[in-house]
Amino acid sequence: MTLQKPDLHVLTVWRLRLLLVAILPSFLSAYFAPHIGLVWWVFTAAWIFAFLGFYIFYYPIKYRKLAYSVNEKCLLIHCGVIYTRVKAIPLTSVQYVSIATTPLQRLFGICSLIVFTAGSNAYIPGLAPDKADELRDLLTPVLPDGGEEPA
Repeated sequence: MTLQKPDLHVLTVWRLRLLLVAILPSFLSAYFAPHIGLVWWVFTAAWIFAFLGFYIFYYPIKYRKLAYSVNEKCLLIHCGVIYTRVKAIPLTSVQYVSIATTPLQRLFGICSLIVFTAGSNAYIPGLAPDKADELRDLLTPVLPDGGEEPA
C-alpha cells in the first residue's frame, strides 16, 4: 500500500482556473471604477494578494499533500492544506464510481475520479485516464454472481 500522487498537470489546471476566475473581478474593477481612489486601490490590492496567495502557496501545498492508495479493505485519500486529513473509504460501502473531466482537464490529458458511498462522496483529481479506469474497475462493487451491481 504505497501512496500515489496525481499527475502534476492538475496543478496547472488549478492555476489556469484561478486565472480565469480572477480576470472577471479585475476587469470589473478597472472598467467600472468611476475614478481611481483609495477604494479602488484597496480592492485591486486585495485581489492581487488573494490571487498570488492561491497561486504561490495554496495550490502547491494542496498538491503536495494530495495522495491516495488502495488496499484490500479501503481507499485512503490524504488531502488538506492547513492540516492533512485522511479519508478512509471501506470498499464495502462504495456504491458507484464515476470519472469526470472538464474541457481544461481534457486539454491536459487528466480526469477526476468521484467515489460515491453511503452518505458521502470522495474526489481524486488529476488522474491519467487509464489510471482512472483502472481505479474505477477496482472500486466498482461486484455482485457474488459475477455481475455488476445495478445503478
